[in-house]
Amino acid sequence: MNICRWLAAMACVIALPAVAAAQQTSAPPSPYPYPIESHWLASGSLGSDFANDSADPGVNFAGTFGWLWHGVAGGEFQANFSPNFNLNPAFVPPFLAQEPVINSYMLNVMAAAPLMASGQFQPYASGGPGWFTLRGTPTAGDSGINFDKTDTGWNAGFGVMGFLGQLGVRADLRYFKVSGDEFTVDNSVLRSNWGAVIDDREQSVNANVISGMSFWRGNVGVALRW
Repeated sequence: MNICRWLAAMACVIALPAVAAAQQTSAPPSPYPYPIESHWLASGSLGSDFANDSADPGVNFAGTFGWLWHGVAGGEFQANFSPNFNLNPAFVPPFLAQEPVINSYMLNVMAAAPLMASGQFQPYASGGPGWFTLRGTPTAGDSGINFDKTDTGWNAGFGVMGFLGQLGVRADLRYFKVSGDEFTVDNSVLRSNWGAVIDDREQSVNANVISGMSFWRGNVGVALRW
């Protein structure tokens, strides 16, 4: 009798791995077809503004914070800071310094394609509306003239993120456009017509410089996901 019990126990022990393997083989599929979990994203990067209204490449700093549903769709907030935006001289009134501070703040929708086993490689595209700020300095140093302007606009771009665990890198190429019509300033007309009227000069910066502005921006930096 003891031998029978012992043989039965051994049979159960031997059969357990096979039963477990069978259960794992027939386990129901994951409710989500995507290889990674939903996660938060943050990045900080260094880059340059160029083309269109930017005469020469200038330094730009960017930061992002967002969320991706299973790595495929989500949104992000993007802030960009250009402390010395080198404007095209054709768009600069004679009373405004050529390198104002231009910042942008964007609310973007984002679509990505998580590749490899845990989404280590993620090409993406994003875009959305936002607003731009310009802080200009009068060439004559007249503190009574306020060249600080704000306008709405939009951006669209694409890039790629690569991760080793939670830490990775992000490269981004993006187009920015400020609302309004863009046209070239005739500095000779401005010199004769605007004179020293401060209100007119402030309106000129808003209408002729920031309105309708467009440029490209490229950034590379560090990314984090969790």
